[in-house]
Amino acid sequence: MTLICATSRLAARTIRHNPFSLGVASGSPATDGMVLWTRLMGTANGEPLPPVPIQVRWELARDAQFKMLVQTGTALAHPDFAHSVHVEVGGLMPFRDESTPLHYWYRFMVADAVSAVGRTRALPALASRQKLTLALASCQNYEHGYFSAYRHMATENLDCVLFVGDYIYEYGPTPNRTRQHNSPTCRTLDEYRARYALYKSDADLQAAHAAFAWIVTWDDHEVENDYAD
Repeated sequence: MTLICATSRLAARTIRHNPFSLGVASGSPATDGMVLWTRLMGTANGEPLPPVPIQVRWELARDAQFKMLVQTGTALAHPDFAHSVHVEVGGLMPFRDESTPLHYWYRFMVADAVSAVGRTRALPALASRQKLTLALASCQNYEHGYFSAYRHMATENLDCVLFVGDYIYEYGPTPNRTRQHNSPTCRTLDEYRARYALYKSDADLQAAHAAFAWIVTWDDHEVENDYAD
């Protein structure tokens, strides 16, 4: 473990670009916490990350300027998981009421690189019977058009987003579409990871992820259309 930590710290110091090109996200909110997410990426010209775990620092604060830190820590972005990070945060205060909304802000750091800032919130305690304001989304096909609905969503006063499936489409590129997929029909793990990265690169989708915690489930296209057959 000591060797892994030393190697991951050394790997972090070798990164000279901004590895947070896919933004940040939070999800699976509970009454005392949530999951914080990011994924490190190589350079825009195709230079990959080191094939070793990379140490990522994270901060959670009561303010967007991070002057009132609530929790901090480190996590390993492991190559086996495409250098993604899932931080399970607990021990937070639950959402109270509309007159005193309780938000948290979070960010990630690798060496001198700092991610975009995300905002999130814990769910209300079950006994409080507070109402939640949700946005519902599903079936976002990159080739069918731009995700400008998310740009609008990010400006709304929401508690969280409920996404009910088809976050990606696994199909290959279709000619004459507004945008095109980046590979033939996804079959391998690396192809699926690349497809998720393509969708996550959309600035409007990133804005909606950074603005609210998401509650997500899947439909068939996260695997393959009509895979039950």
